[in-house]
Amino acid sequence: MPRTNDDPRTLRSRAAALAAAAELLAEGGPGHITHAAVAERAKVGRATVYRHWPDLQSLLLDTLTSAAHPILTLDDGPFRDQLVAHLQQQADWLNQPIAATVIERGERDPDVRRLRDEMFGRADEKLADQLAAAVTRGELRAGVEEHTRDLVCRILGPLLFQRCMLGTHLDKDAVANVVDAALAPWQPNA
Repeated sequence: MPRTNDDPRTLRSRAAALAAAAELLAEGGPGHITHAAVAERAKVGRATVYRHWPDLQSLLLDTLTSAAHPILTLDDGPFRDQLVAHLQQQADWLNQPIAATVIERGERDPDVRRLRDEMFGRADEKLADQLAAAVTRGELRAGVEEHTRDLVCRILGPLLFQRCMLGTHLDKDAVANVVDAALAPWQPNA
């Protein structure tokens, strides 16, 4: 009987292979991802890995996609607390080689560039409504929503610079300090 994409065995082997590829990427970067290494780590056959991903490029892209998370998607709670909590979770991702791979490969690979753009490119669009809600709740001064892109740059810029250029391992204090510095001019009493 032919297997379909929703066959539980196919889904399990694919998930195991992606998890193994993400581990290999985190341990040694994109050069550590091979069909053989993924098959061995995932405890699946090499043919299974080739069946899911006939070439290394598609395997790497799916690995990056499965490990990527959209930046700056918040709930309706207190803006500053939500932002710090979300960015602390993102810092864990930024601390892994996966983030550096997305950023670096996005310059020359159109598929990875689309992934990078999905993650970073529209962060300001997603944040504008949340900023407007924070203004309505009195957490931030009116007008901040008109400066959303600048605010995103003031938050993500230092975090990415610290991580990618300085090699700093981001912790919760670093994230909170960057958020507080970016929001300071927009505080109601500023």
